[in-house]
Amino acid sequence: MKIELSLAREYVPSWTISDAVRELYQNALDQETQNPLNTMFWNYDATTETLRVGNQHSTLSTNTLLLGATSKADDENTIGQFGEGYKIATLVLVRNGKRVTFYNYGAREVWKPRFVKSRRLNADVLTFFIDKEAVWKSVPDNDLMIEINGITEQEWNEQIVPSNLRLCDYKVLHSTPFGDIINLPGAVFVNGLFVCNYKRYQYGYNFKPAQLKLDRDRKLASDWDLQWLSSKMWVGIPEAIELVQKGYADAANINSMNHINNTSLMDMSNEACRRFFEEYGDNAVPITYQYEADNVPAGYKAVIVPETYKAAIRSSSGYVEPQQQEDDEPTPVEKLRAWYKAYGDLIEDDNILNELRHIIEKLEAYA
Repeated sequence: MKIELSLAREYVPSWTISDAVRELYQNALDQETQNPLNTMFWNYDATTETLRVGNQHSTLSTNTLLLGATSKADDENTIGQFGEGYKIATLVLVRNGKRVTFYNYGAREVWKPRFVKSRRLNADVLTFFIDKEAVWKSVPDNDLMIEINGITEQEWNEQIVPSNLRLCDYKVLHSTPFGDIINLPGAVFVNGLFVCNYKRYQYGYNFKPAQLKLDRDRKLASDWDLQWLSSKMWVGIPEAIELVQKGYADAANINSMNHINNTSLMDMSNEACRRFFEEYGDNAVPITYQYEADNVPAGYKAVIVPETYKAAIRSSSGYVEPQQQEDDEPTPVEKLRAWYKAYGDLIEDDNILNELRHIIEKLEAYA
């Protein structure tokens, strides 16, 4: 049996071999996520240039070759949701000269995809040839294995390994309900699969699938999403104050996380306030933009700091906004004396003038 897929050979032209392998790995990982007993596996043999990925209890049915067919669209714990992953991955691999074989042991089948000239479509299309009479002397313990031949050692080390956190040499610095903070600066993963490099990050992050929803290419994530999510992860972690002080993107939105832990944020703000005044003195005022200096009262000095640091300082329970010092208000006696000097010459009656001067002198004596 053969099944033609309505996918142009040039579909997703920007996809690389590592993108394709990542999709197959992601599918296997999602299967294990949905059913922990459905253990995934992978191995690479540099000698034969062969990569194998599969699951213990997965079986492919032909209806999964339909674009859009997926069982994961509403599962927030998985990455796949578009029903295109392994089909597109196969297309990219075959297009790049790799031989892909699906050992669908659970259905006693072997699937061998390749490009074939379609008379119906008058174009080269990806076609799956399915052998339903496959017999193995001994069926392995796993029900599904995808074998990719032609993966060079250089492709494995330079492309595939960096795209898969489980293959990388890394360390988890902090585990949070939203994912892990890791020691790979700028690297962004979702459930162990590489998404992008975000140069503004000082740390790396492995987000849980429910936190960061990806498009089909698994590569696009906005600055706002990345800064919001990493900020959530840093709430309650002492080192967050260092990120705030230096204005790093990792904690750019941490002051907006009251819904997570208001107590931790207030502790951080109080520490930020303490550090600021200890470094710059009691008459310092935090600002971020030069125009803010115009509103700093006389007697105070403006200190430019990152926006996040300024917000943390000003939200501290110990911070008091400096007030503009008003000129000393003259006392009533001083006002009367000034009036006397200004208008005394207009009084023609000397008795009244002398009495007024006498009253002012007595009031000054009592002041």
